[in-house]
Amino acid sequence: MEKFTVVVTEPIHEAGVQLLEREGVEVVFLPSGSNESSLQELAPSADALITRGSIKVTREIMTTSPRLKAIGVHGMGCDHVDLEAAEELGRVVFNTPTALTETVAEMTIGMMLALTRRLVSADKAVRAGEWNRKYGDLRGTELMGKTVGIIGLGRIGAAVARRLKPFEVKLIYHDVIRNLELEEELGMEKVELDTLLREANIVTLHVPYTPETHHLISGQEIELMRDGVYIVNMARGRVIDQDSLIETLRGGKVAGAAFDVFEVEPLNAESSLSSMDNVILTPHLGASSMEALRRMAVQSAEGVLRVLRGEAPDHPVVI
Repeated sequence: MEKFTVVVTEPIHEAGVQLLEREGVEVVFLPSGSNESSLQELAPSADALITRGSIKVTREIMTTSPRLKAIGVHGMGCDHVDLEAAEELGRVVFNTPTALTETVAEMTIGMMLALTRRLVSADKAVRAGEWNRKYGDLRGTELMGKTVGIIGLGRIGAAVARRLKPFEVKLIYHDVIRNLELEEELGMEKVELDTLLREANIVTLHVPYTPETHHLISGQEIELMRDGVYIVNMARGRVIDQDSLIETLRGGKVAGAAFDVFEVEPLNAESSLSSMDNVILTPHLGASSMEALRRMAVQSAEGVLRVLRGEAPDHPVVI
């Protein structure tokens, strides 16, 4: 290959970097704490970018980077990339959706178990010497026999459903596309969103962020839910109206919620969520297992190399 430069906006697994370097590609990393301005300075020298989502790839960055051919998204969500500008300017954008499916699905199950069995609160109680809380507010509830509503039955939603089946739950889902194969395999039922919200004991979200999914769950939708419902969001922060959910968490309508994503990231340490005992908060690490991080880095590097050779990537978003 001719000499190419790839700018990596956030740290990735060394396996992806090594793959690029073995092909003679110069890999340039943005320093820790960088922002769009930092990327703006380096992007004009880049033939490709690999981005994890913390730094926006704007129209201005693309316009001032004439060499730029590919934008590889290390992960699934592409809402930090101006896809309209990429299409207009002829930049290929791709992501790595198959690399993180199993990892996000596993963490989703972990979130459900942690919520329903009050594991985070129980850990804090032991550390604080509050052993006898086991007889009071730390009593949890089983997954078995509950109705779990999955909003979005794509790769991750389907993987969550398969992992839930052994817990002997009732599975319902809402999606724009019907999955007859999974319905037959797992005994799932496709329902309208309102029906899912009314029936589910646990609601878990696995939809991309789009104009159509903005605040998909807000005060009106939460009001439809069962009293004592649990909500898990491993998708994108802005699919839930965070302020509305906070109010219902305070009032008890929602028994507990687990957030890996937030409307504004990083979450402000002064957020009301930080002081709530019925909330689990994690820093957008659903895909952050060692195995998935390696897969995403390698697939990002492979996709970049394909585009630089004039080939199509495996999972194009804009081409």
